Amino acid sequence: MSLSTFKLPPLLELMRPHQWSKNVLLFLPMVLAHRFLEPGLFVHTLLAAFCFSMIASAVYVLNDRMDIADDRRHPDKKHRPLAAGTVSPAAAPWICLCLILLALMPAFLLLPRLFGIILAGYFLANAIYSSYLKRVAVLDAVFLTLMFVTRIYAGGVAGNIPVTNMLLTFSFFFFLSIAFAKRVQEVQLAAESDLPADQKIRGYFIGDLPFLRQLGFSSGLTSVLVLALYMESSEMISHYRSPLYLWSLCPLMLYWIGRFWLITLRGKMNADPILFTLKDPVSYLILGAVVSVLQIAYWL
Repeated sequence: MSLSTFKLPPLLELMRPHQWSKNVLLFLPMVLAHRFLEPGLFVHTLLAAFCFSMIASAVYVLNDRMDIADDRRHPDKKHRPLAAGTVSPAAAPWICLCLILLALMPAFLLLPRLFGIILAGYFLANAIYSSYLKRVAVLDAVFLTLMFVTRIYAGGVAGNIPVTNMLLTFSFFFFLSIAFAKRVQEVQLAAESDLPADQKIRGYFIGDLPFLRQLGFSSGLTSVLVLALYMESSEMISHYRSPLYLWSLCPLMLYWIGRFWLITLRGKMNADPILFTLKDPVSYLILGAVVSVLQIAYWL
């Protein structure tokens, strides 16, 4: 069977394993602290990423169960396991419960208690989002952004590594830009369907597109500004022998954000922005350049 025709088993598809890639953010505090060669710390962070992956899958199962009626009417979402009937909707609550236990038990037994509390709060917050907040304009994007930032902070907690406010601020504006790009993509697709300007899509009207584009791109630019300020912070300078090299991170990030939004505005972002990034060769090249700059600034 070719990769193009490969399909996951329905139960695994329901868990959306491709979304687990977002939990690589838990490793960011360890990488920035240059402690990624410590085996014990790596194992703790890997376990933390596993816990977040299981709790995220529980959220997706819960969300699919709540949206099953709407998904069955959607041209693409009707193929999801619960909507298509390949996994019984009656089994969804039990699958969700098992995933929650798989996440919370190691979180409270093997990792710092604060990490377990953060993980439990993450699930409850996402349940609220799925029930109500995902239909509230602007607040939905802010909430999704906070969930990305939570991953970074939780990674620091799991490894007992301090996470600076500047890193969290940069991360907030960077992921806010991505969150708005996802909404822009959804509203643009609706606009191409010749729907009226007052048609609502997840809390947004088609007429909101110019506002969403401006808000998303300006958030990305703000993240570069915060990164530039971060370059001059004592926390950053103290970790590197040659911090001057770090300034090359700003043009790299500016190029990535500009290109990302150009693709979005041209309507070429035909998937989840995170999935697009994971499949984008240019993003990997820029990531390699960023890692190289960090290593050069650290060792030279």
